[in-house]
Amino acid sequence: MDAKVRVSYSPDDYWKALKGGDGKALEQLYRQHADALYNYGSRFTSDKEQVLECIQSLFVTIWTRRSNLGSPANVRNYLFKALRVALFKNNKLQLLRDRLDQDGKYNFLATISIEEEMILEEDRVALQQRLQLGLDQLSSRQREAVFLRFYEGMEYAEIAQVMDITTKGTYKLMARAIEVLRTKLDKADFSTLFVLFSFKLFG
Repeated sequence: MDAKVRVSYSPDDYWKALKGGDGKALEQLYRQHADALYNYGSRFTSDKEQVLECIQSLFVTIWTRRSNLGSPANVRNYLFKALRVALFKNNKLQLLRDRLDQDGKYNFLATISIEEEMILEEDRVALQQRLQLGLDQLSSRQREAVFLRFYEGMEYAEIAQVMDITTKGTYKLMARAIEVLRTKLDKADFSTLFVLFSFKLFG
């Protein structure tokens, strides 16, 4: 008797299905992305309920407008960008969005979390404090770009899409962020920070 083959569906598959009226596809798309969206959205505001409401509202809107939806090049990036816009609107910042994106004057929280088993407690606390001081020197836009690049694994063009800037602008933003970190941290801490980035150790 043949073993059952488990079929894996991509976000694009679910997107096409929900456009055709498949409610289960919407549910699966939500399950695939809800945690990542919540993690991302929580960095703009400490109001967790607001983040949850925006995510739920986003998926309700997708469902109610499914017949008019296009087919995004990348579903995950579409959802991240849509949530970002929704949070800005919810915070009554939409009219200031261009200025906010230009000078980075919005909140984006990024903290480093070092697992206890990785290093002795005393050294861990001291290292975490030094690395956090370095991260705190970045603008919110720089922290957001760093988060999307190293935690979400997005390419520069994808970051540009989510943050609504040019790809060239993303390269400049990342270059400035790395230069700030290189300046503020000693060589060993700078290297350690990027090792932690690779482990996705954002708190």
